Amino acid sequence: MSRKGLATPVSLMFLIFSFTIITLSTYYLAISSVSTRLNRLNYDAAKQDMLALESTIRSVSWSSGSSMIKEFQGYGGEFETKPNDRRLTINVSSGSTSEIVFNSTIGYVRYELPASDRGEVGCYLQGDSKPVINQSFLDTAQMYIRVGDDCQEIYLGYRPLAISFLDSSQNAQWNVIRIFVINLNSSESLIFTGGFRLRVRCVNVTSQTRSYNISDSVSYAAVNVTIDGNEGTVLLPLSSGDNFTLVRLEILVCNVKLEEVNV
Repeated sequence: MSRKGLATPVSLMFLIFSFTIITLSTYYLAISSVSTRLNRLNYDAAKQDMLALESTIRSVSWSSGSSMIKEFQGYGGEFETKPNDRRLTINVSSGSTSEIVFNSTIGYVRYELPASDRGEVGCYLQGDSKPVINQSFLDTAQMYIRVGDDCQEIYLGYRPLAISFLDSSQNAQWNVIRIFVINLNSSESLIFTGGFRLRVRCVNVTSQTRSYNISDSVSYAAVNVTIDGNEGTVLLPLSSGDNFTLVRLEILVCNVKLEEVNV
């Protein structure tokens, strides 16, 4: 009788303990599931904010004095401008002529993403990995997900566009090489967490022109670009005379400023 009397409370305690473990496990699984879903929503919302920022930059670019305000809701990440980083070097060569025509930082923007279990490192949201393009319908923006300081972050920078065409409006036929650069290095150095507002402003568009009379008959010019150590080249067609080639090089720089808007 004593053994039966002892077995009953022990069994009851075991059942209560097991029920408690099951209840706690279910609770923590539910909390974890809700937290994961919230992180994913914040992660996607942060990407949409950055895509909207790039669209805003594109909208004001090449129109001096134009500006727009972009509001970030803040989804658990950190936004930062890096105006003094992302060095761009452009070298143009044709025949025996070669010259560095641009060498400066052009800035970039980063957004530290909220914690997420998504493995999207290396995924491009805009553009691709090429440091220079020669087709105007391609994105000059390079926006992709990379690993920052022990976190995933969205990186947004810009690459040059280079094109060539013939200009016969003057007495001679000139090959025009035109290079477009979006420059963010006039932006304020900003760090934000939570919600904030930015003004995106096209400060101005500057231009430089160089002329070359190349004493060779050449069929192309090579535009060699290096951005933070990543190298790329595009070849632009040229039209030559019998023993010479006339080239006019135009570098157009659109200076875009990101600045804080105080509410």
